[in-house]
Amino acid sequence: MAIDPYEPELAKRKKAFQIAYKQLSELMNLNVGLANNNKAAEFVENFRKTEEALRDYEHTGRELSEWLSQKNQ
Repeated sequence: MAIDPYEPELAKRKKAFQIAYKQLSELMNLNVGLANNNKAAEFVENFRKTEEALRDYEHTGRELSEWLSQKNQ
């Protein structure tokens, strides 16, 4: 039985999306802790990292969505 090239590519894209989601979630949780502990300077710095993680999450999600829609056509 031949290997379907769709499966490894899907796995790679899903993994990238999962990593982006995990990073974003961890940073957001850290931000909540920093905000609750009145650590403003650390919160601001971490918020910049969170913005970058959000852009990565959006980018990987969009790529996965576009790839899936092309596959289904």
